[in-house]
Amino acid sequence: MTMASIPAALEEITPSWLTGALAPQLASESVTVTNVESDPIALGVGFAGGLGRLSVEYDRDSESAPKTLIAKLPSAHAPTRNLLTTLGVYEREVRFYQSVASEIPMRTPKCFVASFDSESKGFILLLEDLGAMRSPDQTVGCAVDDAKLAVETLAKLHGSIWNSPLLGEWNWAPKWDAGAEVFASSFPGWWARLQQNFPSAISDEFRKTAEMVTPHVASIKSRLSRRPVTLCHGDYRLANMFFDDTDKASPLVVFDWQAVRVGRAPYDLAYFLGGSMTVEDRRAHERQLKATYYASLIQAGVTNYSEHEFEEDYGYALLDLVSFTALVGGNLSFDNEQAQNLMIGLISRVADTLSYVDAERLIANLP
Repeated sequence: MTMASIPAALEEITPSWLTGALAPQLASESVTVTNVESDPIALGVGFAGGLGRLSVEYDRDSESAPKTLIAKLPSAHAPTRNLLTTLGVYEREVRFYQSVASEIPMRTPKCFVASFDSESKGFILLLEDLGAMRSPDQTVGCAVDDAKLAVETLAKLHGSIWNSPLLGEWNWAPKWDAGAEVFASSFPGWWARLQQNFPSAISDEFRKTAEMVTPHVASIKSRLSRRPVTLCHGDYRLANMFFDDTDKASPLVVFDWQAVRVGRAPYDLAYFLGGSMTVEDRRAHERQLKATYYASLIQAGVTNYSEHEFEEDYGYALLDLVSFTALVGGNLSFDNEQAQNLMIGLISRVADTLSYVDAERLIANLP
C-alpha cells in the first residue's frame, strides 16, 4: 500500500479503503464492503497503540469475509506515538505478521492486512477478532493453570528458533542490546518520571535496586543479547493473551508483537511470572513454573543450556525489567483508572520478584 492509503485513525477506514485492503484475502469472492463502523476498544490496556473493532457489512453473503475485525494503528497520544515510532516497535509488529507469524509454534491472530510506510511511519494491522474468547484480567492475576499453559507454549516458541540462522535474516527484529546506550542515558529521566507518576507504588527496596541498576543498564542488556538467543516476544503478559477453551490443540493465542526482539529466552518468562501473576501466586508457584518452562525448553530440542545458566539469565532478565518498567511508566499514556491500575500492579509485582534476586552478586559478575 502507498503512504496515502494507510488510514491515520479509525474514522478514516472507509468502505472503499477496506474493500481494497481486503481484496487479496477475498479475491476469490470479489465482495465489496458497503458499510464499516468502528469503536475504540481496550482503553487502558492497549495504551501503546490505537485499537478499534470494525463491524463490516458486504454487498452479499460470504463465508470467508470477516464480519468484525480488530484494527491497530499508532497511538493518538503524540509523545507515546513518537517514542514508539523512534524505537521501531510499530514497524516491528508489521514485519512480524508479514514474515514470522505463520511459521512459529505459537498461535497468533489471523492477520488480514499488515502495512507499514517507511516515509510517514504510518501503519495498520487488521487482525482476527478474538473477542469471544476468554481474556483474563491482568490486574486480577493469571490463574496457575493458565500460567502453566503460557510457560509451556513459550518454551516451544523459544526452542523452535533457538540460535536459528533466521534470527540474522530478520533485521527488523533488533538484538536485545540495540539502543542500550539510549536506555542507559535516558533511564534516570524515565525513573524520575515513573516516581512522579506513581509515587505511592515505588517501595524503598525497589528504589534501592534501581539505584544499583542505574550504572549498569547497558551492560545488563548486553548480557541478555549474547548467544544462545532466540526470538523473544518482549511483552509476554496476560493482557496480551486470549484463551480458546474450545481448542485443545491450540488453546492459547498471543498478540501484541510490537516488542519482539532477539535475546536470551528467560526474559519473556521473568516478565510473565513477575508481572502477570499475583505476588501470592507467584511466590507459591514460581519455582515449579520455572521448572516446567525449562523442561519444556529441553523437550523442544534445546541442548547445552544448563539449569545454572538458565537461572542466571532469569536473574539478569529481572534486573532488565527495572529499565523497562521505567520506560513504560515514565513515558506512555495512563489517562484512565484501568491503565493506572495495570501499571501499579506491574510495578508492585516486579518489585516483589526482584526482592528475591541477589542483585549485588549479578551486577558484580557483569563483564
